[in-house]
Amino acid sequence: MKKLPADLISLASVLGLVLLIVLWYAELPDPMPSHWNVKGEVDGTMDKNTNIAMLVGLPLFCWGLMKVIPLISPKGFRTDEFSETVNVMQVALVVFMSAIGVAVMLEARNFGLDMTNYVIIAVGGLLIVLGNYLGKVRKNFFIGIRTPWTLASDEVWSKTHRLGGWMFVLAGIILALSGVFGINEAVMASTIVIAAVIPIVYSFILYRRIEGFGPDEDSSS
Repeated sequence: MKKLPADLISLASVLGLVLLIVLWYAELPDPMPSHWNVKGEVDGTMDKNTNIAMLVGLPLFCWGLMKVIPLISPKGFRTDEFSETVNVMQVALVVFMSAIGVAVMLEARNFGLDMTNYVIIAVGGLLIVLGNYLGKVRKNFFIGIRTPWTLASDEVWSKTHRLGGWMFVLAGIILALSGVFGINEAVMASTIVIAAVIPIVYSFILYRRIEGFGPDEDSSS
């Protein structure tokens, strides 16, 4: 995805959230719901203005962060080579955070939204999108599965991210289905842990097989 459409979609999603806030501001309760338990019950509230500032600020922060990363990446680890992938990830993160903001607004207006299921489905969708593009991420210090072994080897980085992409997509599908058909906490927790741990372990095993852990060739005997 090119830079301009990525920015337009990202900022349009934030603008949509802002317009909804403006339209509903007078009807929003104070304090507003700000946290839900696994059963979808409100178990935390926050001052209305502070809550709104966070809802708008988080997607804008994600947008700004994805803009800063290419500027501060050191030589040899630039993101220019996969800039279109970075743009897709920017859109995914900003739209995700804006969608969470919309959900909070709907819940505050008592639309009967099951917040927990909504968030789980949204997280699942986010993982599916990120997983589809993870294999296109090249070695850098900010985006991807950054272990000592992936950063030390281009081949380990590439193969780990291909596996990680599949793991993210699979985890996303499982989470989305859990949100649609009913949440199983054990399944969700196991899915997240497995999707996070397997690529890390795989990168270590792969590095050991490809590079080994013997002394450096130029080390003194």
